[in-house]
Amino acid sequence: MIWIILVLLLLLIYGIFIEPHLMLVKEIELSKKQRVKIAHFTDIHFTWHTTIRRLDKFAKNIKKNQPDLILFTGDLFDKVDDWKDKNIEAFVQMLSDLDAPLGKFAILGNHDFDSEGNRQFVAELLSQSGFTVLKNKTLKVGDLSLSGLDDLRLGQPDNNIQPQSSEFALLMIHEPDTLVDCQYAEQFDLIVAGHSHGGQIRLGPLRLKNKGSKVYDKGIYKLSDKTTIYVNSGIGLTFLPIRLGVPPEIVYYYI
Repeated sequence: MIWIILVLLLLLIYGIFIEPHLMLVKEIELSKKQRVKIAHFTDIHFTWHTTIRRLDKFAKNIKKNQPDLILFTGDLFDKVDDWKDKNIEAFVQMLSDLDAPLGKFAILGNHDFDSEGNRQFVAELLSQSGFTVLKNKTLKVGDLSLSGLDDLRLGQPDNNIQPQSSEFALLMIHEPDTLVDCQYAEQFDLIVAGHSHGGQIRLGPLRLKNKGSKVYDKGIYKLSDKTTIYVNSGIGLTFLPIRLGVPPEIVYYYI
């Protein structure tokens, strides 16, 4: 019995003090035809346990890798109300310093929606930091088609969204299960999502399940021969200040 208690204690220490501070960098090569490198990060959940100091290494990694395009798929804050009246200038500056020749694009997640006013606050902060916020919108970015959907749980996603004519089409969603009702998902080449945190606590097949990420919850999936889905495990934490089995990650796609 004492050994079980000791193992659980060690897992708890690791999950609180070590794993949340790691950084997993993944590279996924889809095609070299476009010769475009895309950086994808998600679910910052900026709060007392996910600070500028923790986020700095992710920002430095993006700068070092010099991507052509930067994508953020929602949940900038854990609780927006906690930060409306606080000095977040350093956080805004960190986001502003990220740069990519094809631009920076973002969508909002469910934690960005505490109220309509909070949604507007987050969207304006992202815009101030140089991100173009997409809400049920498709546009051309260089030779790419890029689409972004509204949040599944608290927004009103356009399930009929389609890409523009292009060599490669991207779709940004927050909750990966948005795809269950997305009518034209297979017209996209790459769909990127967040939300699930990979379960945040994951031991083998055991994981925490979250509404919006029960069908697709972590890593890479093939929706069809054409369409690849990637569910990014994100950077921050919610509900409990612990990560176990799913370290924070940033993903680079080569297309």
